[in-house]
Amino acid sequence: MTTIILLSLLILLHEFGHYIVAKIFGVKVEEFGIGIPPKALKLFTWRETEFTLNWLPLGGFVRLAGEDHDPSLWEKVNPFLRKKMFFAKPAWQRALVILAGVFVNFVVGILAFSTIYSIKGVPKEVGEQVMISEVLPNSPAAIADLVTGEVVYKIDETEIKNSSEFVDLIKERKGMSVTLWVTSVDANGERSGESRVVTVVPRENPPVGEGALGVAVSTVPIFKYEKLPWYQAPIVGTVEGFKEAMGWSREFLRTFMQPTELIKNVGGPVQVVKVGQQAVSMGWDVTLRFVGIISLNLAIFNLLPIPALDGGRLLMVGLEKVIGRKRVAKAEQYVNAVGMGLLILLLIVITIKDIFFS
Repeated sequence: MTTIILLSLLILLHEFGHYIVAKIFGVKVEEFGIGIPPKALKLFTWRETEFTLNWLPLGGFVRLAGEDHDPSLWEKVNPFLRKKMFFAKPAWQRALVILAGVFVNFVVGILAFSTIYSIKGVPKEVGEQVMISEVLPNSPAAIADLVTGEVVYKIDETEIKNSSEFVDLIKERKGMSVTLWVTSVDANGERSGESRVVTVVPRENPPVGEGALGVAVSTVPIFKYEKLPWYQAPIVGTVEGFKEAMGWSREFLRTFMQPTELIKNVGGPVQVVKVGQQAVSMGWDVTLRFVGIISLNLAIFNLLPIPALDGGRLLMVGLEKVIGRKRVAKAEQYVNAVGMGLLILLLIVITIKDIFFS
């Protein structure tokens, strides 16, 4: 439930960005909806905008006057009302209204990361550890219930600090019963859960391409936060938060540019809720990092030049200079309808993948 509330707030903040900039430019906002239609309740009306509560409790929307107006009717609109219509505004103002939601999501992402650094300090690398990055099916590791993301810090009575030590010790113990000491870690590589002991027997003759245990491991850093003096915390925290936001943004763009990786890693609402629940259970800082990542993801996704998304609408504004305003407006009605249909279909497919194939 907490994750759904957080996700809805991020979407509402995105829509609030559209709302504020539209009002700044004198565009009439007919409705600010909380949730997805059908409408359940009219809450109140303020400055020409009807605020409503809708039946599907996820996110929200704004409805701008003249946003989807038939271009053949433009000249018939009352001149007084016309100046408040979205379609009547110059291209640069419409572009800023479209970009406002994305901008708010970027700001929220930066603020989320900056808050973590301002309060907890800046992480410094203090060591290395061995993390399980993959568990192959039907392997000794899978049978022993080893989990991707766990850290192995001891084999029998020997502490290990890197993947080379792990591989060497396992090779020496093929066919023998081995005790592994494992634990979970938080986003900074710090141990965050109780240790558990796993007994496993490495295979003497594993299948080609698989190791004795059937796991892939990697050496990952351990970070510790160094608290900042109060007078440095806001400035350094903001700088570090901005750096992390840019890093995640580059990673999202890289993923979107690689269809194979995108199909493999994409997750829908079910996956987001699952990850969000894990984040909430791990503390306020991990929850805030989750909020920042999702907010940036929403920003990047909305910037994609896909019909019905902000990026697609922005592309249409740019095309006006090439093929003419009314032609673009007429085509946009059909293109957005098709785009929305495809997005809904994609959402259904991803949800099925999350439920049955994750």
